[in-house]
Amino acid sequence: MPPSPFVGRRPHLDHLLGAAAAVGSGNARTSLVVGDAGIGKTRLISEYLARSPLARTVVGGCLELGTEGIAFAPFATVLRQLVRDTEAPIAGGELARLVPGLGPVPEATEESRARLFEAVLTFLEESALPGGLVVVVEDLHWADASTRDLLVFLLRNLDAVPVHLVVSVRSDDLHRTHPLRRLLPEIERLPGVARLDVEALSQEEVVEQAAYLGRSTDPDLLYLRSGGNPLFVESLVADPAPLESALPDGPRELLLRTVEALPETTRAVLGLASASGDRVDHALLAEVAAGSGISELELDAALRPAVDAQVLRATEDGYVFRHALLAEAVYADLLPGERIRAHRRYVDALDHDSPGRLPGETAAQLARHAHIVHDHPRALVAAWAAAEHAEASAAHPERLGLLERVLELWEMVPEAEHLAGAPHGEALRRACQAAHVYGSTRRAVAHATSGLGATDPSIHPELTGELLMARGRARSDQGRADALEDLEAAAEYLDRDHPRRPALDAASATALMRLGLDKESERAARAALACAQRVGDRVSEVDALMTLTNLLGEVRGLVGEPVGPRSSEEESEADARKGPEGEAVTAMLHRAIDLAQRTGQVRMEVRAWRNLAIHLDQELRLEEAYRAAERGWRRCTELGVSRSQGVGCATTMASLLNDMGRLDEAEELLDRLPYGQSRQEAYRLNLTAMFHAFQGRWEQAEEALTAFTRIMPRDISSPLEYLNQYYARLYLLMYRGDLVEAARSVGLATADIGTMAPGRFPHYGLTVMGDLVLRLRQHGGTEERYWAQNLVDHLRSDLVHRRGPVSPLGRLGYRIMEGFLTDKPTTALEHFTEAVRICEENGYRGIQFRSLMGAFHAALDLGDHDRARTLLERFGSLQGQGTAWILRQDAARMRAALAAAEPVRVSAGLPGGLTPREAEVLTEVAKGLSNREVGQALFISAKTVSVHLSNVMGKLGAGNRTAAVARARELGLL
Repeated sequence: MPPSPFVGRRPHLDHLLGAAAAVGSGNARTSLVVGDAGIGKTRLISEYLARSPLARTVVGGCLELGTEGIAFAPFATVLRQLVRDTEAPIAGGELARLVPGLGPVPEATEESRARLFEAVLTFLEESALPGGLVVVVEDLHWADASTRDLLVFLLRNLDAVPVHLVVSVRSDDLHRTHPLRRLLPEIERLPGVARLDVEALSQEEVVEQAAYLGRSTDPDLLYLRSGGNPLFVESLVADPAPLESALPDGPRELLLRTVEALPETTRAVLGLASASGDRVDHALLAEVAAGSGISELELDAALRPAVDAQVLRATEDGYVFRHALLAEAVYADLLPGERIRAHRRYVDALDHDSPGRLPGETAAQLARHAHIVHDHPRALVAAWAAAEHAEASAAHPERLGLLERVLELWEMVPEAEHLAGAPHGEALRRACQAAHVYGSTRRAVAHATSGLGATDPSIHPELTGELLMARGRARSDQGRADALEDLEAAAEYLDRDHPRRPALDAASATALMRLGLDKESERAARAALACAQRVGDRVSEVDALMTLTNLLGEVRGLVGEPVGPRSSEEESEADARKGPEGEAVTAMLHRAIDLAQRTGQVRMEVRAWRNLAIHLDQELRLEEAYRAAERGWRRCTELGVSRSQGVGCATTMASLLNDMGRLDEAEELLDRLPYGQSRQEAYRLNLTAMFHAFQGRWEQAEEALTAFTRIMPRDISSPLEYLNQYYARLYLLMYRGDLVEAARSVGLATADIGTMAPGRFPHYGLTVMGDLVLRLRQHGGTEERYWAQNLVDHLRSDLVHRRGPVSPLGRLGYRIMEGFLTDKPTTALEHFTEAVRICEENGYRGIQFRSLMGAFHAALDLGDHDRARTLLERFGSLQGQGTAWILRQDAARMRAALAAAEPVRVSAGLPGGLTPREAEVLTEVAKGLSNREVGQALFISAKTVSVHLSNVMGKLGAGNRTAAVARARELGLL
């Protein structure tokens, strides 16, 4: 058969070459090549690779292996090709998880997956220089979850490097529940990603293809029969039967016409090969064929006709079917007995060591073939071994799938415990751990519960304790109070001398802290710390230190001690008590950082840097806090986790910049951050939503919050994780003018996650809720007044009367809240004036704006217009150094309030007889705002704006808005 012609795809090829040209300029690009099976995706990519101007090309394909799929399969192939073609020595490290021979595989930790992703990214960036690199990932529709995760990570982080990612997807395989159905639209929205749909050929192109293949036929009939699919056109043309009589039952039968003409032994070998999927290793196929009585010489002789007929394509170490549909057709044509025998041959061949085979891939393949033939014992053993290899490769979802396959087989294999070398409860404990690491806390709890039901505590007391601790940790992450019951029960089986006891005590301390039981948490943390130091458990020691510093140092920004009016002596005494304690916490955090560095606890070290920054922030040491967060970010780069853990440090930096009043810098920092992984990315999106709200960009804020909930859905997120989403939405609703909805959202958040419960209320939450109370009161409507009082009652009953340690920043937040809540203007002015002083002395520009606004309105309520005017001028001078949209709106609102409070003095100087409110409306109209936008800016309805604007035009003799603005400029009003 002559080679298939390249017909009708020139525009598609030009698209790929255009992307390559952009890549050559130093900009990464991704092309999603999407189309039905047989439509020509592979041929298009082959033509592109032959013409690509980029220096290096590598190809990796996803494997159709189902749940037992080989994790990272296409990227492992790509990396091995690049390593093989690279002359310079390559440091192994994390890459050794996917490329054997690069050195020892590092021990699996919680950071392994993040570090592996970054190592792959860095290696691809280095391999792209000089000259550029094409990375092809074929058949993404068959990709395992880890491959999809790594691909998304690369797409988000490959930026100014000459890498062209080409990804093929079979669109007719994307059924309703396929994971790509949701993922593809998200990928397509990413910068640098373009979708290239490969459609059916036109009738003219079908005729051209047929003519090239040497057959002229009825063009209408050929087009009708093939549907414009190049693979089907080729099969119909190759069929010796007349087109009118070629009536196969379907596409697979049509493709088999080529196979039917081959020798019997060749067909038998193709059947064996198809049981492996669309590709097979030569050495493995030789073993399988030998089990069927076919010698190596006979195998070579049988394969030659298949290669000549282009049914198979020979690769460096095996064979690939010319098209996956052809492999599927050959496999579907096997009789049931032939299929079972073929899979048995694979089981026999894979169930012993063979030179050159990779243990992880072998175990995954063996698990699949053994499961198909219902060889349950060997399937269980293979899946158990494959799960261990998946753990070493940081392939969390695949490990979980394999362990769940083990659990599925357990009841079918009487000797399962002997074969696995572990009791049933241990298999369930590992499944619980895998689910927890993967982020599925519900499945983790379910597996641990099953494990407890399958374990006799009198026979396996230690395993019982481990299962209880595992379930307690998972429930703690869900924010459930019954986590404490599990952890307390675990202590009955893991006594004080048990090596796992420090970890248990540390987990208990964390759970208690999350539930707001700070005193109990501190006791547990100190016990964990002492125990860990006694037995030399450095991991648990750092964990306990983190919790203890959270509690003592207020790194959560919690408040709990009422702050009424105090004397200066009382304030000094409080500061004196806090100072030494603050220094002690700082010292503990530095010890945690040192311990984490010496013991290689990357996640804990990064967490300690962030906690140090937040603690210093709580101590009103803002500049030092920023430097600590910055140092943590630099350490993330040094440790190879800048795009995962580093995003958390960077978002802390951005938050601190905003506190300094440097919103532009904060937004710029967030914009240039790399894509973070899972929760880190969610935190970045949450802060991005808040900044959009500060700038009045409502749609962008909503989009960011929607993306947050996609990454961190409420049903699998702990209350503390979801807390900031509620605060960001509160800012959005309040600044957008939806005041009642904002108040309702506080109630919803309280009902959902206990927003006002201990452990839930950071200092900025106090000030923003106080601000909301003020806006509700000023609006003056009945519903607004009701919600204002409702919020005041809740804040006072749930927060003001709670006792506990308070950081300096917490006391500042409390003072500002009291200023907003009190109905005594004199008291409010005292609180706000002191807050302004503290903010000014310590550089908290963001909170200073809110304090000045509160002081302004308190002065206005007292009738002290001169003081209000001074505060407004001070607000305006600071506003000149800020860029937030909300500051401009607040300033306009304050000017309007002052004008309304002293109408005679202000209106006397206004030309044209305009009232202060009319002048305010005209000022906003001059900015090009619509009536609705003017109303939002001035907190009045659009209808009221229209009335004021009509009065303005009448007084100024203007026929329209534009003329009114022009006349106002002539009069010096603008």
